[in-house]
Amino acid sequence: MDNQRHTPRVPFHEDVRLRKPTPMEAKGVDIGAGGIGVVLPEALPVGTQVEVEIFAGHAIALGEIRWSAPTDDGFRTGIQFRQEDWSIIELVETLRSQEG
Repeated sequence: MDNQRHTPRVPFHEDVRLRKPTPMEAKGVDIGAGGIGVVLPEALPVGTQVEVEIFAGHAIALGEIRWSAPTDDGFRTGIQFRQEDWSIIELVETLRSQEG
């Protein structure tokens, strides 16, 4: 597992969808400007290039699988975005403020 993050993560328990390389539903665990942690129903190899749909399609991020580990409910997977996107954190905070 690669614990060498360059940006902090915050808890993120929303549905996420991988659009590429193969469509797959996922559950968010945490998110940051540099990447997202998800639980996938099946493992994808480290190095796989992915396209991730976040916030019900309001954000699309390109990234790479950095690590994956089996869990009771799937595969806990770390995805590093190709470039840091601080607007993702702004979206998380906006959604949280609308909920509460």
